[in-house]
Amino acid sequence: MHIRSFKIIETLRIFFYPFRLKKDPNNRFQRIILSIKSIRTAFSLVLLSVLIGVAGFRLIEHFSWTDSFFMSIITISTVGFGEVQELSEHGRLFTSILILFNVGLYAYAISTVVSLFAEGNVSKLLNELRMHNEIEALSKHTIICGYGRHSTEVAKELTKQQMPFVVIENSLDKLKTIQEETPYLFIDGDATQDETLKEAGIEQASVIVVTLPDDSDSLFVVLSARQLNPGIRIIARANSLTDEIKMKRAGANETVVPEQIGGFFMATLINKPDLVEFFRLLSNMGPSNVMFEEVPVSMLRNQYINKSFSEAGIRKISPVSIIAIRQPKGQYVLNPPNDTLLTADLDLVLVGSRNQVMDFKKQALKKD
Repeated sequence: MHIRSFKIIETLRIFFYPFRLKKDPNNRFQRIILSIKSIRTAFSLVLLSVLIGVAGFRLIEHFSWTDSFFMSIITISTVGFGEVQELSEHGRLFTSILILFNVGLYAYAISTVVSLFAEGNVSKLLNELRMHNEIEALSKHTIICGYGRHSTEVAKELTKQQMPFVVIENSLDKLKTIQEETPYLFIDGDATQDETLKEAGIEQASVIVVTLPDDSDSLFVVLSARQLNPGIRIIARANSLTDEIKMKRAGANETVVPEQIGGFFMATLINKPDLVEFFRLLSNMGPSNVMFEEVPVSMLRNQYINKSFSEAGIRKISPVSIIAIRQPKGQYVLNPPNDTLLTADLDLVLVGSRNQVMDFKKQALKKD
């Protein structure tokens, strides 16, 4: 009963929501608005017809407001009840015109409402609006363009790390997979279109991952993303070293060539198979998967900043391992010695289980 009441209230809230329409037929929210507008139009026309009927019977037949309303309702609905009073010649003419006018109107209103409630369209509408509102509320999130083999792994990893993201895809089969098999936020649209990127919150996003099958499309997305959000971090997949160079020229911060990485792993398997198996283990341990995390020293509590590792005792806080530090210019120092000074311009690279990393953050980071 509670769930049903919630759906009724939510449906009414949607119906009276003050939408601001934009001329963008590919926008998912635009399609939602158009569906709701058709319902609004149907109800508005029915209400207008009732008002015309009330006014007509009141002015022509001088009925009371109650009788005028009753006559208007039974005339529009064609239920066949008798008149409250004998109609005059003008009253009968007005009633006939009102009936003819409302035959088509009544059919339109009924078909509009039935089409919305048939086949679970109300639930779909509510889900679409809920997803739109959640995407609109995102900030510092990741946008994944394309939902192929590589991006599915990206989505799984982001989910594991509880990082917000939204997927942009226009393949019906892939969208069906996302909708039925995952809880991911998604947008049905073309990532090469600026409006689609804006719908995904490109201005508020912190990272965009471009994994489209065509490198020319990926290049276009990189250019658009850099223009729409100059500060966003862009990670793009390239199918060749030549395209990798173009991606970086277009504004990509990082590029990945899967074939190059695959070749490296295959070569490593020849003489260092155990090392490759170790990396596989790191990425395939299920819910308790090993996590890599980069934490700015500036986010640590004041008691740890501007002290050496040994003085701060930061390695004793949690079983998590601090395997490297990143210097201001981007260089990494592996296995930093205990006399390394924890200055605010450094970043710590952590590795450990999810619980270990979360425990380290809880104890070492400043409270919000």
